[in-house]
Amino acid sequence: MRVPEYGWTTQKVFHFLNFLVNGVRALVFVFGRSVQNLHPEIVQHILLDMPSLAFFTTYALLILFWAEIYYQARAVSTDRLRHSFFTINAVVYTIQIAMWLILWWKYIPLLVILSKMFFAGLSLFAAFGFLLYGGRDDEDDSVAKMKAAEEALEAKQKVTNSLSATCSFFLSCFIIL
Repeated sequence: MRVPEYGWTTQKVFHFLNFLVNGVRALVFVFGRSVQNLHPEIVQHILLDMPSLAFFTTYALLILFWAEIYYQARAVSTDRLRHSFFTINAVVYTIQIAMWLILWWKYIPLLVILSKMFFAGLSLFAAFGFLLYGGRDDEDDSVAKMKAAEEALEAKQKVTNSLSATCSFFLSCFIIL
């Protein structure tokens, strides 16, 4: 997920979402008693559940990032991954908003429990994504190629740093003389 017109990479979006999630959770923690006294009760549920939704989106974005790297290393198209990311998030948010609307219309204690189970299922779903893409440690050709490319890049960086230091030295000599 890139926002190129603002210079935002997937990593920057991830850090921003992580900051947002943790900031909202910190505010809910600090103002916990005030949140518990809010009426109608649906507002409490929204304030307590929204950080969990944003948390899911944040870590789904991380899984998307890993999946893109994994498939690009294997020269497989990653076009469907972003579509899947947005579709999964849209379904998750739609389900949660539907539960909130039902709770607003008529408070059903069983639905509150289902909502909590829904978030537990989301966390489990994200954990499976982490296992699938984040925990891969197979040594097949594409991973070996990525490691070789990384080593080559490090060697090129050393040469570039050496050239930069040499050029800087001679430039300073030229300026002084």
